Formats: sequence, structure tokens, C-alpha cells
Amino acid sequence: MVNCRISPDRKLCALHLWDHGWEIEDICFALLILRRSLYRWRQIFAEHGSVTRPASPIIGAKRIINRAVLTAIHTIYTEDSDLYLDELCTLLAAEHGIIVSQSTLCRNLIEAGLTRKILHKMALERDEALREDWKDGLRNDFFGDGSEFICVDETSKNELTFARRYGRSMSGEPANLTDVFARGDWYSLVAAITTKGYIAAHAVPGSFDAFEFYNFIAEQVVCVSI
Repeated sequence: MVNCRISPDRKLCALHLWDHGWEIEDICFALLILRRSLYRWRQIFAEHGSVTRPASPIIGAKRIINRAVLTAIHTIYTEDSDLYLDELCTLLAAEHGIIVSQSTLCRNLIEAGLTRKILHKMALERDEALREDWKDGLRNDFFGDGSEFICVDETSKNELTFARRYGRSMSGEPANLTDVFARGDWYSLVAAITTKGYIAAHAVPGSFDAFEFYNFIAEQVVCVSI
């Protein structure tokens, strides 16, 4: 059984059942807990009168990263968002004289709101002036109802694409799914759609290459839209 967070109410319920004469095996089966956990809760309750230990009065060391340094870190990540923690530790040591471990630095960054996330990759070659011209053309050179546009997209499937990736189960238990592991036959599908609905679709075994995609656009999409 994997580790999971058990609420105090559930712990108290287990101790009450034990006091009322339930067998330990029955309590563990009914509440999905471990025998050693039950004994530990009994010991904690006997010492503190509660199933949870009181907070430790010991206070950790003072924060060594002050608000000014956090502001500098925020500026660094604004300009260089893919900076590694070890690189940031080196910068703090060189520029601010602060020696800090990566784990402590990570905790401070999370508290400051600088969380780890997937990078939103942007093209270095992107020309903002051309983008604005393109947006102006969309606003001024078209009707505005989307009737001039044809959207084309490609997808593919095999035996594995039928399986769902997420499910639900009780806390502490895995969510299992019995499914095939062989990919099986692979098919690719491309379709074109307008505001009035689909106008063309084509499927091939395997994947589309450049020639097949060009033929689809030239022979099925352009001919139908003219």
C-alpha cells in the first residue's frame, strides 16, 4: 500500500472501533489502513490526547533570501525562464554573496510564486511587425464571419489510442486498466472544414507524406471550394 494522507477523523474512527471490541484485521480492512499505523495512533493519542502530534515549537533558521533578492530573481526568470536551480545558486553566490542549497532555494521560489511549469516556447524568428500586419489584414480584408477560411487538420489512430489516460480510484489504490500493449494497425486521417461543415476527408494506412497531403489539398479541397 502506498503512502497516503489519512484524516484525523478516520484515525479517531479506527481507535473508537478498536475500543468497542473490533478485531484489528477487520478495522484495517474496513478503513484501508495498516496495523502499524493503528498502533502508532494509539501511542500518539496516549501521549497527547489527540491522534495528531502537536506542532514542533522549534523554529527553523531565518530566511536568508530577502525581498530584494527575490525581486532580482523574479527579474532574472522574466528574462531567462529556463534557468536551472544550480545556475541560479551560482548567480546568488557570485552577485549577492548568498550560499543556499537547491532544496532551500526551490522552497523559497515556490513561496514567492515562482513555480515550475512547462515552457511556452516562442519562435526566435518571429517578427512582431509582420504579425500585426497579418492581424490587421484579418480585421480589414475579410467579412468577419469566417466564411472565407478552410481549416485543415490531421490526426491518427492505432489500437492504443482507444484507451483513456486518466481514471479514478480510492486514495492509496492504483487505477488499473486492462488494455492491449501492441500498437496494431496505424491510420492517418485529414479533413477540411468550413463554417458550413466538412467539405473533404481522406484516410490512409500509416502516415501522410508531403505528396499525399498536397494531392488532398489540390484534388479534394481546392476543387470543392472553387
